[in-house]
Amino acid sequence: MPTLPANLAPQPTKGLGGRLWGRLQGFVEGDYVDQAACNAGFARMHRRDAIGDKLHFFFAVGGLLCLLGPVTMTEIALLPLVAFFLVRVVNTFPIWIHGFGQPVVLAGLLLTAWMIIALVWSPDPVQGWREIGELRWIAIAGFLYPVIEHRKTLIAALCVGFLLGQTGQVLDAFDGFGVELLAELVENHPGRIAGWWHPVVGGGMLLAAMGLHLPAAFLGTGRTRVFGVLGLGLSAIGVLATGTRGAWIGGLLLLVIGLLLAMRIRRVPLRRVLLILVIGAGLVGVAGVVMRDSIMIRVNETREELREIRSGDYASYSGRRVQMASDAIDAFVAHPIAGVGSGGYRQWRADRNEDGEAFGDHAHNSALHSAATLGVVGLLLWGLIVVVALRNAWRWGVGDPGSPYTM
Repeated sequence: MPTLPANLAPQPTKGLGGRLWGRLQGFVEGDYVDQAACNAGFARMHRRDAIGDKLHFFFAVGGLLCLLGPVTMTEIALLPLVAFFLVRVVNTFPIWIHGFGQPVVLAGLLLTAWMIIALVWSPDPVQGWREIGELRWIAIAGFLYPVIEHRKTLIAALCVGFLLGQTGQVLDAFDGFGVELLAELVENHPGRIAGWWHPVVGGGMLLAAMGLHLPAAFLGTGRTRVFGVLGLGLSAIGVLATGTRGAWIGGLLLLVIGLLLAMRIRRVPLRRVLLILVIGAGLVGVAGVVMRDSIMIRVNETREELREIRSGDYASYSGRRVQMASDAIDAFVAHPIAGVGSGGYRQWRADRNEDGEAFGDHAHNSALHSAATLGVVGLLLWGLIVVVALRNAWRWGVGDPGSPYTM
């Protein structure tokens, strides 16, 4: 039986739900991105402003190198890049449209817009603006996009930045080697070696560093694999040193998931995985012996806090986190659509407690905090960012990236 040409054949009809789902899939996949127009934009930029290309690259590399420094340095590290981006915004047109139009950046901008709207019913708009300000880091992708052709060098700069950040941990561990200025530079958290970071912040950052190095450790070859294994090992030691228990759990899960995906999807030989694990376990084991006293303090604290939680006492750090998570769920149940408003979590908790006590500004869980303050709308937008990021990682992982550091 003859068939009709594709453009004349009856097309399957979709309901509203099917069309919306299709559009959502297209957004996550970035189907709307016009690669030809993007390439033309890069060609135009290179013709008009070759010197600007070099300066933009210089500011981008410098910013990434300094991004993991002390808090003050972190806050100003990317300001020269942003300023120069604005100076040459005409010459980079329409590159910056493609940069800020990437799915993960757009998803972040959508969440930002909803958080601004949610200030209307927030009991604490000042705190709401602080939380909105934390999303500014998503915009980094847009400012870096004009030099994205140098992706490998940019990632190398970020790796060096992490290494410089861990220099602070070394200074912390040895009290600045007797130099008062260096000793004052690092944070002082007894029993926890986090350098100039807060231990919780340092644990999260170094967990990201582990994720950055993990593909190179499992999938790289030659020097790339060596750098990956060393970077993964040093980052894992850094996570261990911070004493941040959430990061400990996250690091373990990251290693297990990364190992399984490498073996299942990329068919990494078992002998390579075992060799990497032996080397990594050796590095972390030696570090664990050196830091056994501080590690055991955290382990014993955890045991005691779990014992207190089982007895109904939530006054400990872990107990407070359990209570804050429970209160976040209560807030979401009470205000399921729009939440209590951006920045309103602390005030909402204080109003519910007879003594007005509140343990913190956030729920120590991004999903629960989003649900509590922004409702189901904010939770869906938060989930969209996560889905886009994971989908990008998946597409990179099953493809042929060329270099494990070019994700």
